[in-house]
Amino acid sequence: MRLFIAVDLPDEIRKGLKEVQRDLRSLTETARWVAPESIHVTLKFLGEVPTKRVDSIHEALNGLSWKPFTIKVQGIGFFPGTRSPRVIWAGMEAPTMSGLAIELDARMERLGFEKERREFRPHITLARARDNRMDSSLVKAAAKYAEHQFGSFKVDRVSLFQSTLKPPGPVYNKLKEYLLKPRSSAR
Repeated sequence: MRLFIAVDLPDEIRKGLKEVQRDLRSLTETARWVAPESIHVTLKFLGEVPTKRVDSIHEALNGLSWKPFTIKVQGIGFFPGTRSPRVIWAGMEAPTMSGLAIELDARMERLGFEKERREFRPHITLARARDNRMDSSLVKAAAKYAEHQFGSFKVDRVSLFQSTLKPPGPVYNKLKEYLLKPRSSAR
């Protein structure tokens, strides 16, 4: 099973992101757009996991103590930058999300999963380059969304997803949700 831990998005945020995708999609054929219903915030990618290990993942996530927090989704940008864009993303302001990703990474590392090498950068992937990079016309057109406000929402749970790769794109299936339960001391 190909698994990852993520935050799911509410429909109103998803709708705004879909409108931006629709606006920009016609400008280029160099991007593979993420299906709006599949848009999420990945906190930890686990990769291929034998079914027998899923119970230990459930156990580690059931014991998660983390204070629910608010995410503000705003702006559009590119990885690694606008000169040679390979990913178009929506940004977010979520001060404690990086800490949550680090905590999840540590819990999964204790189960034998590889530790993340890159620093967690909260974002929502909207499209990836089909080949090496996206057209500069897409970068120019996306500039009008650089400060766009998509809204905010409260995160009170994380989910374990299964990803099945198919020719038109991956299909995600939510296996289980885990409520965030604050500790008695504040974070």
